[in-house]
Amino acid sequence: MVFGIIFTVVVIVLILVFGSSVIVDIMCLGSDAQVQKAIQNMEKFVDDLYILPSGSGDYFTINIPGNTKLCIINSTNPKKVFYPEPEKTWNPDKVYQKIIYEEGYNVWFEQCSGKGGATINHLFIDPDKNFCVKSGTKLYLKNVGRYVAIVED
Repeated sequence: MVFGIIFTVVVIVLILVFGSSVIVDIMCLGSDAQVQKAIQNMEKFVDDLYILPSGSGDYFTINIPGNTKLCIINSTNPKKVFYPEPEKTWNPDKVYQKIIYEEGYNVWFEQCSGKGGATINHLFIDPDKNFCVKSGTKLYLKNVGRYVAIVED
């Protein structure tokens, strides 16, 4: 009986020591998938809005995990933009600015597994208004003819 209890405790300790990284990776994978899904939803929303008549607009709500930073930027000029709200500030280093410019990303995210970018066709943001959002942020997107723009209320 004592041997069984000691063996069980040793097995539990081994699972906690060596299995914790696997558990963190699984949680990270779920978070990363949620970010990708949010970007796909935004891309579909922009595509649907793009085919509507010029002047059409609607609200889109960002749904990402709380530990994720999602930024919407101008890929041709991903310059830093500072806001009074620190979570809205877009402040990348020169390396990421170069990656964004060369790859044409207009969405940049910092998630559990690292940083990355995506391109949403027809989406345009003024370089002076590069910004980051948190989960639950509502954006008003408007078809302005050649592209879909994010409009401030």
